[in-house]
Amino acid sequence: MKPDSCIQGTSMTVFEVESWLVAEGKEKEHEKWLRRWLSWVNEHRELFPEWLSVRYFVKTIAGEESERHLVIWEYESLANFEEYKTRRGDYQGEYEEYKRNDPYYKGVFDHSSMKVELWKDLERDLWIE
Repeated sequence: MKPDSCIQGTSMTVFEVESWLVAEGKEKEHEKWLRRWLSWVNEHRELFPEWLSVRYFVKTIAGEESERHLVIWEYESLANFEEYKTRRGDYQGEYEEYKRNDPYYKGVFDHSSMKVELWKDLERDLWIE
């Protein structure tokens, strides 16, 4: 379903894309922590009202980018993205537990391979969904 605001041009969906390679020898632990994090987030959706969706992928046929893992967060607008980041801040209060479940802090990512991008959707009224 396409948000009316995107079609009318008054707002634009943004996607935060974080990608990384798994730390060498940490494949099983990585899988465990990603599943734990995704489950925790699903159980605590009230903490993330700005997240329209969260998706997890791995690139498989991409040359040197093969086995790059990606999490893609969807926000209704850049303002929603900024609102969430500001509220979460440096993981104080109710977000302390989030940080304890975040695989980023568990030694399973190759941090030197990490990338963060922000994508804006285009021509959404012509998307095939």
